[in-house]
Amino acid sequence: MFNPNSVPNGKAGFGGSLMHIWGIIHSKIATRGFNSPFIMREIKSYTVITLTLILLCGSISIYTLYRVNYLNRINQITEQVIKQTNNIQFKVLEYEISSLSFAVTADSAFLDTMEVIKGELHQNIEQLTGLVGTDDFQDSRLDSIRSLLAARQYVFENSIISNSTAESLLDYAKLNTARNYSTFGSKIKDQTDAILIQQRHQMNEREMGILTNLSALGIVLFTITVVGILAALLSFYSIYKYNLAQQASDREIKDFQTKLSLQIEQLNTTNRELEQFAYVASHDLQEPLRKITSFNDLLQDQYKDALEGDGRLYLERIAFAANRMRKLIADLLEYSRAGRYAEDKELISLNLVVDEILDDLSVQIEQKKAAFEIEALPSLIAHPSDWRMVFQNLISNALKFTKPGENPRISITCRVAEEALLKEYHANRKEGMDYHHIAVLDNGIGFNNTYANKIFTIFQRLHGKDEYEGTGIGLAICKKIVERYGGIIFATSMLDEGSSFQMLIPNEKGLD
Repeated sequence: MFNPNSVPNGKAGFGGSLMHIWGIIHSKIATRGFNSPFIMREIKSYTVITLTLILLCGSISIYTLYRVNYLNRINQITEQVIKQTNNIQFKVLEYEISSLSFAVTADSAFLDTMEVIKGELHQNIEQLTGLVGTDDFQDSRLDSIRSLLAARQYVFENSIISNSTAESLLDYAKLNTARNYSTFGSKIKDQTDAILIQQRHQMNEREMGILTNLSALGIVLFTITVVGILAALLSFYSIYKYNLAQQASDREIKDFQTKLSLQIEQLNTTNRELEQFAYVASHDLQEPLRKITSFNDLLQDQYKDALEGDGRLYLERIAFAANRMRKLIADLLEYSRAGRYAEDKELISLNLVVDEILDDLSVQIEQKKAAFEIEALPSLIAHPSDWRMVFQNLISNALKFTKPGENPRISITCRVAEEALLKEYHANRKEGMDYHHIAVLDNGIGFNNTYANKIFTIFQRLHGKDEYEGTGIGLAICKKIVERYGGIIFATSMLDEGSSFQMLIPNEKGLD
């Protein structure tokens, strides 16, 4: 059987249990958040190290290939130097043979052959110059070869001029051929040999440098490979630890989520019992109030003339207090039921809701001579009675708290909420979702903005009950309903400057 006296304590117990379980889950998530990033940092660090080592190995491999190709080019150049120096030595010898043959036969064809050989020698020297580069040692050797060839040509031409007959030229050739070759040919051979020796020496130095680099690179590659393998193993081990920790944490969170689900189910049951209690309480409390009111009316009707002075005043105060109590009970019942219609949600137009409220308040609007300016409002998936209560309270307050002698001007506007406004007032908003920014503005008496948050607390009033009627529950109902739809309501105002009640409501279905 339902026991009203046990419900509040039961609610407190369930609420405390829920907070306790949520605290445990939060601590588990926090603990997991403490360990998980640490393990992930380890994994990332080892992965970065491994990738860095792979890139380093690739760079070293490319460098090694470059050095090997460079060594191959040096070998090819050395082969070309050997070929050109051999060609020069062969051409010099061929030149001496042709000069001797001319002296023996006096055949001018040998002179033509000597000219061809001289041209080929110049080509060989130029090619050799291009191969050995700008080395000063090699350049001096090549200059010596050019000078020796020019001197040999001069001696040959001078011998032809000095020996005008074939017999004298032949005699000259017999006497001086060996000496001329020794003077010029052997010296040219010495210079080409020196060029070749220098080229081979440079090649050997470069080979040794490259081999030294390759040896060092081998050690570096081996070290990198070992470190890379260790980093990969540590990374796999960290992933293994992370998976174990995650699985254990998931199991714990799942267990606590199961307990939380049970507590939520029990809390929902308690809430349903509380609703029943609120209904029963309001019904049972209204019955004696009706009797008090009825008896008070009878007293006033039957003994009105007999009562004098304070007696009549007391009866009037009893009637006033009873009516206020009845309204307070009704408002409490509305507050307990506010926003509890999730199963009946439908697409509603807020403009139609406002129009219905203005029609209901038409008498009060005419009396106050109020002017309304209402923009296009969005459509929401909601329960009509929820938003009817919200706008009913906001518009009624705007009509109630007016300046004496001034006609009320009330505006209802709607915009797409700006990001800065959401950040300032709605810290728990859904990321990536658009929000409606609906504002109800008036030119009433306003209030001190210091109390902007206080006015949404149940039973909080900024004015005495004798100044303005009301129970102090209306704005609390608005806050409860707006927050149930994932929104937020806040107010800004200044004394004698009017008030602005603003709502940030999610556009969950992208409706305009």
